[in-house]
This record gives sequence, structure tokens and C-alpha cells, in this order.
Amino acid sequence: MSIYQKRIFAALLGALYLLAGAATLIAVAIPEIGIIEILGITGDPAGGFILIVIGGTLFYGYLELSRGINEGVAFLHVGIALALVFGMIRLLSIGAEFATMALFEDEMITLGMLREELVPVLYLAVIALAGFIAWGKEFSAGLLRG
Repeated sequence: MSIYQKRIFAALLGALYLLAGAATLIAVAIPEIGIIEILGITGDPAGGFILIVIGGTLFYGYLELSRGINEGVAFLHVGIALALVFGMIRLLSIGAEFATMALFEDEMITLGMLREELVPVLYLAVIALAGFIAWGKEFSAGLLRG
């Protein structure tokens, strides 16, 4: 993949993470805004901070790549890794919560419950996964060189 494609990917995904993080923090400050709940954005300050850190990492990678500094690729890879790690943590947390409900509380899991758990850190991680798949060999090549 070309540097141009990486730059566009880093800019778009970084902007999405930054916007979702800002919206999450706004939802904390002004809980009356209900329109952002459509996107799964709730008033979670820690989640908003995580989204902003991931978005900042990706966007800084974009800035470095735009200046012609190839080390920006490292920021892109770290941003993708952060997105995947936090997405996986959220996915495991949801699985544990639903397993507890099903096994110990005899509560039925409804579609509404699943929709409530669909948060930006989870669905934006799917986009990051696409980037990881596209640059997977390059992403892991540094780990295998030793």
C-alpha cells in the first residue's frame, strides 16, 4: 500500500476517533443532548479519553506522513494497535457481562441490550481491523526481524 493510502486512512480514522471522543466528553458535560445516543455515544469520560488518545495517535501519524516523515507509519501502526486492543477489551467485557446474565441471573439477552453495548470503541475498531488486514505483513514485519 502506498503512503498516500496510509495518510488518508490515518486522517479519516483519526478524525472519526477524535469526533467520537469529543462527542463522548460533550455527552458528559451536557447530558440533555440525546441525539448522540443514536451512535452509541454515552457519557463515559474514560471512554472519551481513550477515543481521543487513539484519534490523536492516528492523526499525528497523518501529520507526520503529510510532512514526508516516514516515522508517521509507526504512529499509524500504534494507533491501529490501540484501537484493536481497546476494541477487544470492550468485546471481552460485553461477552463476560452477557455470560454472567445468561448463566447466573437467568435474564434474557435482548436486541436492545446488544444495541446499548455497541459503542464507538467497538465499531471503530472494525475499521482499524480493515487497516490491520491491509497492512498486516508490514505491521508484523518489525516484530519478526528480531
